Amino acid sequence: MAKTDSQWTLFGWQGITLQVPADWNLGRVDGDYKSGYARLDDAEIVRAEVEWREGKKRQLPIEQLVDRYVAGLEKKAKKSDLPFAVTRRARFLRDKRWLEGSEYELFIWEADYRTYNLARCCAECGRIVLLRVLTRLQEKAEDLVEGVIKSLDDHAHEGQVCWSLYGLHFQLPADFKLSSQELKSGHLQLCFAKDRQVCRVHRVSLAHLLLKDTGMGDWYEAFFRKQLRDFKVAVEEAPVRGHPGLRVRGQPRSRWLQLIRPLPFLNPRPRQFQDSRVWHCEATDKICIIDHLYRKREEGDDLPLRLSDGYFCHQDSQTEPPGHAQLPASAQ
Repeated sequence: MAKTDSQWTLFGWQGITLQVPADWNLGRVDGDYKSGYARLDDAEIVRAEVEWREGKKRQLPIEQLVDRYVAGLEKKAKKSDLPFAVTRRARFLRDKRWLEGSEYELFIWEADYRTYNLARCCAECGRIVLLRVLTRLQEKAEDLVEGVIKSLDDHAHEGQVCWSLYGLHFQLPADFKLSSQELKSGHLQLCFAKDRQVCRVHRVSLAHLLLKDTGMGDWYEAFFRKQLRDFKVAVEEAPVRGHPGLRVRGQPRSRWLQLIRPLPFLNPRPRQFQDSRVWHCEATDKICIIDHLYRKREEGDDLPLRLSDGYFCHQDSQTEPPGHAQLPASAQ
């Protein structure tokens, strides 16, 4: 596949970023920033897998880690009675200058698929990453493999982490950690936490139907009714990135009103402020929302506006999970 901007898109998760073909989308994730796994699929097969973990002071050399990994593959292949071949220190990348200074190994293994692998310990951050790109045995995929593997990045830049999936793309300060996610067809939600602050990024599909008979402000208050019940809400029109939009601000309701609710009584919800940006992207028929919840008034630094400046709501990529992606309910 010859690489052109229209055929490739950015994937970003937990500080890992890759340029991948536009029809590869997230199929499964697990873990957190310290250690985890992500899988990208096309319409037919698994196309890439990436595992990461923080480096340790007493870390085995990459070569020995690859020894262990390959031994495990050989054992599995033998049990399954599959043919298995491996080429260590393979030479499938034309340009390896970007790997200089890092400890790494390139290798290929073949069973029912041909898998091109990079195992690397980043010289800058010490993160250990194993990236696998899978191809069919007869597939001519040299340019594809080079494009994906060479694009690997594994840490934040200037204190910002890139999150990019299903056509959704934004930058978030690195000290906000993913606490939960819901990646459903029709509604994507990523929730991040920092101390006592929360940032939620949503994208809701079929905007033309949702907004057919109602304004965006009324829709927002109805859709997030449960979330907003502890706030006195003020909504004002405020375009975002050239799109029709809103700014929603929430003040905490009276503590007495919270206490008279049936539940919870012994542990009432924390008093919070809310600042949100909401906009309608007509190009993709989506409603995009960024919420910032914080405990102290002085913590309200218009984070949603700053995030929206780096939020790209339409890219040339599949923009919906296929059903529900295989994802844990939350990331610790």
